Amino acid sequence: GGETGGTGGETGGTGGVTGGTGGVTGGTGGETGGTGDGGIFEPPYILGADISFVQEQEDQGRSFSDHGTQKDILQALKDRGFNYIRLRLFHNPGAAGGYQHEFTERAEPYCDTSHTIEVAQRVKAAGMGFSLDFHYSDTWADPGDQHKPQAWEGLSFNDLVTALHDYTYDVLREFEAAGALPDMVQVGNEITPGMVLPDGSSNNWTNLGALLRAGVAAVNEVRPSITKVMHIESPHHPDTISWWTQSAVDAGVEFDVLGVSCYSAWHEGPSTWRSTFQRVASEHPNLQFMIAEYADNYREANDIMYDLPQGVGTMFWEPTQDGEWGTGLFDWQGNSRDTLNLYDQMASDYGLR
Repeated sequence: GGETGGTGGETGGTGGVTGGTGGVTGGTGGETGGTGDGGIFEPPYILGADISFVQEQEDQGRSFSDHGTQKDILQALKDRGFNYIRLRLFHNPGAAGGYQHEFTERAEPYCDTSHTIEVAQRVKAAGMGFSLDFHYSDTWADPGDQHKPQAWEGLSFNDLVTALHDYTYDVLREFEAAGALPDMVQVGNEITPGMVLPDGSSNNWTNLGALLRAGVAAVNEVRPSITKVMHIESPHHPDTISWWTQSAVDAGVEFDVLGVSCYSAWHEGPSTWRSTFQRVASEHPNLQFMIAEYADNYREANDIMYDLPQGVGTMFWEPTQDGEWGTGLFDWQGNSRDTLNLYDQMASDYGLR
């Protein structure tokens, strides 16, 4: 997460998102995963977590325990009420400048398709919902970094749109063949400024709209019932959130859920977030909302979503990692922290038990 200087401004009208066939509904739970089908896991409320660091941590010898009892990380989270897992996907993290080589030298290209499929299969086996987060980059995509994959450098814009579509489609077919088709897909990560820059800048919605429509179309061609998510940030700039959402609708981007990162390190606090969500929900009564990332104000963030009629849930980023963004739910030794107790209570209060 991080702050962007959104442009935009107030928008009139109520917009609304049309044509979406996925969506997360109130329901009574639905399937519990394990079949590889997409779009079938619809809990009454999503208590989710992104655990994309875990595979590398486990390879380095880390194990996890809850109150002294060693458990697989998925079982530990599920036992406390978590029901959904998000995993990030990089295009080619082994490329020069990719995730494997950026900031630190990693032993393997973690978060590529094959590594992510391995974790996704565990998520399905655990009977949890699975969200796949396409970064459309060889490394981190966020408000300050939306670099196109090295393999797409030099493509004409039309070829770039085709490449994004085909990559999305092919990857999802690989997950499907492995019995790990996601229930939810993020077409981009924190794309307030746009994606695969400079071509897909949010200052040029003709281009950005074409790229987002291509990603959504690929998801629908694989399984229309997969929930489509647009993920942005800056909840402390409600005009920016409102402008971005209306711009996507006006560009013909059909999606089910608007996800927003909410970190008090950068985005003020829960009262601001609640106000922003209430405003944009009133402007888009057919759209659903989630807190796509957070790492503090654990109960407050979830109450915002649970109290919002169009709210579907949250994704904690990341329970096994601490940083400037916040504090995880497990320490560096893999031991659970007392904050995990809050999720037991939330699971009960939100009717998930």
